[in-house]
Amino acid sequence: MFGDRDVLSTNHHVFRAGVSRRLALLMASLLTLSLCAALTLTSSNLTPKAHAASWNEIWNDEFSGAASSAVDSQWQFDLGTGWGNNQVETDTNSTANIYQDGNGHLAIKAINTNGSWTSGRIETVNDSFAAPAGGELEVTASIQLPNVTGAAAQGYWPAFWMLGTPIRSGGVWPGIGEIDAMESVNGTNVEYGTLHCGVNPGGPCNETSGLGGNTPCSGTTCQGGFHTYTVIVDRSTSPEEIRWYLDGTEFWHVASNNPGMDATTWANAVDHSFFIILNVAMGGYWPGGPTSATQSGAHMDVDYVRVYTANGSVSTSGPGSGLYTVANRYSGLVLDDTGWSTASGTLIEQWTQGSGQANQQWSVMPTGEV
Repeated sequence: MFGDRDVLSTNHHVFRAGVSRRLALLMASLLTLSLCAALTLTSSNLTPKAHAASWNEIWNDEFSGAASSAVDSQWQFDLGTGWGNNQVETDTNSTANIYQDGNGHLAIKAINTNGSWTSGRIETVNDSFAAPAGGELEVTASIQLPNVTGAAAQGYWPAFWMLGTPIRSGGVWPGIGEIDAMESVNGTNVEYGTLHCGVNPGGPCNETSGLGGNTPCSGTTCQGGFHTYTVIVDRSTSPEEIRWYLDGTEFWHVASNNPGMDATTWANAVDHSFFIILNVAMGGYWPGGPTSATQSGAHMDVDYVRVYTANGSVSTSGPGSGLYTVANRYSGLVLDDTGWSTASGTLIEQWTQGSGQANQQWSVMPTGEV
């Protein structure tokens, strides 16, 4: 709250396991498309989805508390006003403003009392959410935005976002990094995703605006139903990148080689841990202040927040330097030599990963055949 994607070159590596030349050529083609230990074996006309089944869920809140209960100890309250954005609400720890509804949701409600607005802002106590070196971090939430539009929505500013953990030990914004997974203002049917980094004003992230993209919700509006908002920090690619998804479809990305981006700024903003923030602001420099027509009592509902990590890509110091398991990005299943055979023509298929099974291990070798 506060560029065309590069395609990796794999130099036409192929996998060899004593199987037929035809299989080797097929594997080379597949690996050329993706050398991220996450081969896409599905049809190329399918829209890629954000979350891979093979990832590990490391944290979640399903908001299963009793009606009108406070959030649990995984969260801490941010109390106060302004927040550097000229917001007019006072954020409280009252269950009038922030509570579980008894139906599996968190609600954050903005209330106007005689011209004074109150609302809620919480952040995770856990601030260790990071993409491992060579791996990925996914942070995702199912959210319905405050169900108010038009003049009645003036000033509403709901958000689901992350701040770099160094800010808790004296780090300075925006250098410590801010990743806005979802923001929306004034009841419009638009989600915004943004990276903040570097210095303010200006710098590689064009502060104070940041590097951002946006997209409308479809099916139902962002205010009319729940949608899934996801951000992935991907350190398994070169260049590294951050991708934003709405309902599983990518709509924006920023890479470490974006024009004007330097390695130090990127590392300081991205290559460390984060914590998560949920809030409904009222007013501020972006949406403008609420008016007499702004409706009191609209709330953002959160069905869940989940965090996943995945190990990194296939990475070698040279062809043939190791053995690897090759996982399908969408199913989580791995390439499997079904007959534990070295014979040509052996059937290779997707299968559940075993523990150290030699028939699921592959090497990377150079070839001039593709």
